[in-house]
Amino acid sequence: MLNPFCSVQKLQCADNSHQREVSMSVYRDHRGNFVMDFWWNGQRVKESTRQKNRAVARQMEAARKTDLARGEVGLKRRLCPEFRNFVESEFLPWFEAMHQDHLRTHRRHQVAIVPLLDFFSGRTLNEIDQGMIERYKLRRIQEKSFVTGRKLRPATVNRELAALRAVFNLALKHSLVKSNPVRGLRFFREDNEQTRVISYEEEAKYLAAAEARLREVAVLILNTGMRPEEVYRLRREDVHLAEGYIHVPFGKTRAARRDIPLNRDARVLLASRLGRLGTGHFVFPSKRDWSKPMGQIANTHARTVKRAGLAWFRLYDLRHTWATRAVQSGMDLPTVAKTLGHAKLNMVLRYAHPTEEHHRAAMLKLEQYVTANRAESHEKSHESRAWLQ
Repeated sequence: MLNPFCSVQKLQCADNSHQREVSMSVYRDHRGNFVMDFWWNGQRVKESTRQKNRAVARQMEAARKTDLARGEVGLKRRLCPEFRNFVESEFLPWFEAMHQDHLRTHRRHQVAIVPLLDFFSGRTLNEIDQGMIERYKLRRIQEKSFVTGRKLRPATVNRELAALRAVFNLALKHSLVKSNPVRGLRFFREDNEQTRVISYEEEAKYLAAAEARLREVAVLILNTGMRPEEVYRLRREDVHLAEGYIHVPFGKTRAARRDIPLNRDARVLLASRLGRLGTGHFVFPSKRDWSKPMGQIANTHARTVKRAGLAWFRLYDLRHTWATRAVQSGMDLPTVAKTLGHAKLNMVLRYAHPTEEHHRAAMLKLEQYVTANRAESHEKSHESRAWLQ
């Protein structure tokens, strides 16, 4: 039996071939938890015990060394890497290779990883626990966006936590950690009901303040309901002006891959762009490399909203605006869903919210309908009583 309170111990290897002398070292970290720190087989083993009792921490260190001697954890086990090194050298290359067909998901994780690297840099993977992640949640939900100047939305922090969960899932596959500290963690409650619809007056101000490329992207979204990234990746061969539609060949679902009819404004815009495009492949090519599609223009959009003196809205809200106007015009929900690329009608309800004016007009129409039918009913009742008399 090993004595956990000795400063130096002889550990017998599982094959009884030889012994290794290791020094015991247990000390507190800045959080008050004891850390075991020793050398084994020429490798340094440094792990937090997550304990504040020195005696318990020493017992855990002795048990850890016993595991190493028996080969249960193994001399072949990789030492736990630092968070930043693992993310940059293993996770991001792996995630990009696994999500080549989902560029949006890859970009979202790339963005979400940045604040995680800033907060957890200098920590090894096994030093990151749920308490530390809870502190990260609290700090992030109180911070403001560099783009909008407003506090971060719960959905933004949740996407970062999802990226962190994916990092630890990969670490688990490599046997670098024993558990995923994000598993079982409570995410923030999100308000997925998007209610921002820009008015026709706001549309005019926004388009007047926008530079040419952003204005054309916005006009196309407002007239087709396309997602911004669908506009960015639009190819020449997917535009069928003679037949009057755009083909969207990519998307996560079958419904997302669809044909979208073009109205007059969309036709004029696309005809103009194709005329200026020359032999380019993408309708909206990158300014630096015409063989690639244009990138995100979120910063340009944010500056345009501010310059136009408008209340904040996302570029994606122009798609939301198209859906709401489509419903208000009398377009049936199945057609709206098909145009938006949604497989289920309940998804359309997230986008199609009536404005106050439309709501009042609908109530007035209902009042007129009820009044007319009530009067007709009373008249028939009066005629019936007169006939009986």
